Amino acid sequence: MKSEDTLDWFPSQLPHVKLAIGDAVLVVARQGRPINARTLLEYLLVTQQKQKRRDNKIAMQTAIDL
Repeated sequence: MKSEDTLDWFPSQLPHVKLAIGDAVLVVARQGRPINARTLLEYLLVTQQKQKRRDNKIAMQTAIDL
């Protein structure tokens, strides 16, 4: 297994990951855009760039990886 294949998160962050994905679905749906992998990924990437805390960035990166 390569080091880039391992995830840098803990099970305690799972609720944050679920919230990030759920929020992405809601925001994309409100915008009237189709809910698919591409639109969700775009939203998550933009949101990740705006975040300040490292823990939030790790949870968001996990959501993106999923």
